[in-house]
Amino acid sequence: MNIKKNIDRSFSKWFEIYSILVCGVIVVPLIMLAMFLQNVSWLFHFLLFVCGWLVWTWIEYHAHRFIMHPKSNKWKTSTSQSHQHHHRQPSKLEVTLFYRIVLFVLNCCIFYIAYRLNNFFTLFAGFSWGAAAFCYIHYLLHQRWTRAFMPRHHAFHTYHHCKYTDRCFGVTVTWWDHLFFTAPPKGISLSDRIVDFYYQSSTPKQ
Repeated sequence: MNIKKNIDRSFSKWFEIYSILVCGVIVVPLIMLAMFLQNVSWLFHFLLFVCGWLVWTWIEYHAHRFIMHPKSNKWKTSTSQSHQHHHRQPSKLEVTLFYRIVLFVLNCCIFYIAYRLNNFFTLFAGFSWGAAAFCYIHYLLHQRWTRAFMPRHHAFHTYHHCKYTDRCFGVTVTWWDHLFFTAPPKGISLSDRIVDFYYQSSTPKQ
């Protein structure tokens, strides 16, 4: 038991360092480049917006992996239990149409404020729009009709729901799973039964 705890602790510490380094290596150079290009207004704001969005996707991955899917009962919360319910009932989404509309309006206001301030607040605008994009993309990933133009993204999220709940934690983007070794195995496929369950066309057989 002590050996397992030590291994888990070592892995946790290694992962924390690796994860922060990966995020830093991607984001910090972009922020430095944005600072260097402050005289080119549109490029400055574009880079800051992208940085904010990237930081959101990084946080999204970790929240999904460690908060929504805790490794022990000790870390279970009402949020993680609600997420597990979503796994059992994929069509039940917490964010309703009303909240999606409110998010859109709110983020339009934030974007306008960033435009008026014309400074590093754009970084927060990118982060905020990242959170909104997560809600919209998650909704689209549970609609069968969107498979036509984002099939790989659909398959990735379906793997997480139905076959590999300990992998595929990225929702907005999938690259963090590749960087953090939680991508699904190559060469796998999804049966019609699993696909139907994911879109709630039928109930899975036991």
